[in-house]
Order: sequence, then C-alpha cells, then structure tokens
Amino acid sequence: MAKDEYRPPIKDMLDTLAALLAEKYFERMDDRLRKIPELRRLITAKEASQYLSLSTDTVYRMAASKKLPYLKIGDRVLFDIKSLDQWIERHLIREKEWKRQELKPIAEKGEEGKEKESDLLKMLDSKE
Repeated sequence: MAKDEYRPPIKDMLDTLAALLAEKYFERMDDRLRKIPELRRLITAKEASQYLSLSTDTVYRMAASKKLPYLKIGDRVLFDIKSLDQWIERHLIREKEWKRQELKPIAEKGEEGKEKESDLLKMLDSKE
C-alpha cells in the first residue's frame, strides 16, 4: 500500500455503515406496513405475521395453541387487526411493571431473610 493512499478512520466507516443499515431497515418496515391494506379488518396469516413481525409459522402455531386470537371461516384462518392490537396491548410489558418484577427478588432477600422493600420500589409504588 502506498504511503499517499488515504484510509478513513474505522469509526467513521462503521458509523456510516450503521446509519445506512438503520435506514434500510426502516424502509423495509415501511414497505411491510404499506402492504397491509388499511381498509380490510380481517387479514391473512401472512399479513398478520408481517404486522406482528413474526414468522408465518409462529403465527399459525400461536393461533393453534390459542395464544393469538383468530377467526376461522371455512378452512381459511383470518386475523382481526383490532383483536391483534388488543392482544398486543394485553401482552405489552410496561416499563414500571418490568422494573418492579426485576426489583422484587432483591426486595424479598432483605437483611437476615426478612422481607424489605428497596427505596426505589417504594418510590415506584408511591407514584401510582
């Protein structure tokens, strides 16, 4: 390699690459969401998998085990967008609940085996 040849810093190259990858990712997600017709309420398993960012096999498996709401008309399995949205809301882990669950084992240990709540846990409870 010649001494005059310029090599950009690796960090700048990685930052540029990360920005391009993020841009492509969001473009793909926008394309996926555009493919789902907005006027229809019932969608196919393939469309539901795109909507939920899951594989089609996972959507079928979750529907078969009754973990995901679906509608069967004849031999067609369809998914109601409103029901999927409600399912997402029910299964969404809220930050406060997540923190409380994470802090619970720490609070239960306490000193000498006694239950003792941490100051942070008390603060979370008082803000509700």
